[in-house]
Amino acid sequence: MFLKNEKIKITVSELAIYLSCARKLYYSCRSHEPVSSSSLSYIEHLVLKEMAMSFPHMLNSSSSKDDVSYEDLEILLSEVLENISLIYPVEMDGVTAEIIDEASEVIRANFDEIRQNLSEQAKVPETSKLAGMLSFMDEEPFLHSDKLNMTGIPYRLVELEGSFAPVIIKTGSVPENGVWTNDRLHLASFAMLAEEMHGSPVKSGFVLYARSGLFRKINIHSTDRRQVLQTIGRVRKIKEGTMPDKKESALCASCSYSEMCNVKASFASKFF
Repeated sequence: MFLKNEKIKITVSELAIYLSCARKLYYSCRSHEPVSSSSLSYIEHLVLKEMAMSFPHMLNSSSSKDDVSYEDLEILLSEVLENISLIYPVEMDGVTAEIIDEASEVIRANFDEIRQNLSEQAKVPETSKLAGMLSFMDEEPFLHSDKLNMTGIPYRLVELEGSFAPVIIKTGSVPENGVWTNDRLHLASFAMLAEEMHGSPVKSGFVLYARSGLFRKINIHSTDRRQVLQTIGRVRKIKEGTMPDKKESALCASCSYSEMCNVKASFASKFF
């Protein structure tokens, strides 16, 4: 297969960037310095991500005592805010107290939904078991594939019913059912890495939607793997020099590359 002989190494993070915005990948992989972003949405993302890492502990505790409370979430938010600048010193540099306060209020508006979902999922055997396993794991696994010449680090890799399953955290909105297509492909890429490393098929994966406190499980299919391979090929073309067309979206307003994203794409970009 042509991918085996490819020399350009890629990461799952680059695939995720491509799925979000191909033009953003073009700039980031060419060492273009992004304009420092201290947007409200970005700070929300960082805080929610850190909070979500403690959701399995809260869900696990909820299964053996009272439901998750508003106070539990308020304490967690305070702890995250106290440490956020230590965890992300570069990203938080220059962020004002006003932006942090505003981001906190937006996150608090989701507390009722997060509390209710975590409490309800504590009563679901599969989710409760997953939370119990995640509560005792504190390392992000490094995965790699020689065949794909690709590496990646999911939030966690758990073993359930004799099969490995990647777990990722997303801080955007949750779909009504299942997971978003980009999130499915993100999981599938980790699955393909884990399959090569552990020598067994990866059948499923989990997305933790931090803004809603929901775990969503999906089965990983051959169509997902095929789309990942196609995406790998497109990412490599971008890293070789092909600039994709600019596609306007709601994400453009808060993108740290927005000021330089006005270059006309090459003819080849239409294939993206």
